[in-house]
Amino acid sequence: MQANQKAEKTFNYLESLFKEAKTELNFSTPFETLVAVILSAQCTDKRVNEVTAVLFKKYNTPKDFANLKQEELEKMIYSLGFYHNKAKNIIKMSNQILNDYNGELPKSSTELQKLAGVGRKTANVVSSIIFDENVMGVDTHIFRVLNRIGLTCQNTPEKTEKEFSKKYPNYLNHDAHYRLVLFGRYHCTARNPKCNECELCSICKFYKKGDKNVYR
Repeated sequence: MQANQKAEKTFNYLESLFKEAKTELNFSTPFETLVAVILSAQCTDKRVNEVTAVLFKKYNTPKDFANLKQEELEKMIYSLGFYHNKAKNIIKMSNQILNDYNGELPKSSTELQKLAGVGRKTANVVSSIIFDENVMGVDTHIFRVLNRIGLTCQNTPEKTEKEFSKKYPNYLNHDAHYRLVLFGRYHCTARNPKCNECELCSICKFYKKGDKNVYR
């Protein structure tokens, strides 16, 4: 099966599983989106939503966060892990937005990556969600799924993103991103993936070869 046919089969199946593809993070503004995605690193969306439900009622603009003391923010996000670096970066990032971008979120992945705490994956996710930029943010779920199925064959998320972007530009959108994340989170899990329920077994490199080295 050719690569494009494999991609089409994959995303048609994912669409059948997740008809209304959307992020599980809660936010109301572009800035809240960025903060929520930063907080979600190494943490579940469910836990982030519990924290931001309280946090965003008190602070939800760059000015709000720029004026916070780091210790105060750390106390509010402590349960999310890596709270020290996350708090430091969010405050610095908020000041950058105020001072360098007139208080408005940069509208491209490239510009977003200039902000503190915003790596390539985070920038791509946010710019795709908010600005419909044709980029793919490759997290651990997407990295695992793409390489297991065999749509890509890489050993890092960044290399996976670059190969996927080059080979499948038609799928560089937030719907495809969400569906890959949800599939990896609930079906093609790191441990005990639900292969017996999956309609992609016939094209899946991981399933066909039983290759335990394909990014569990």
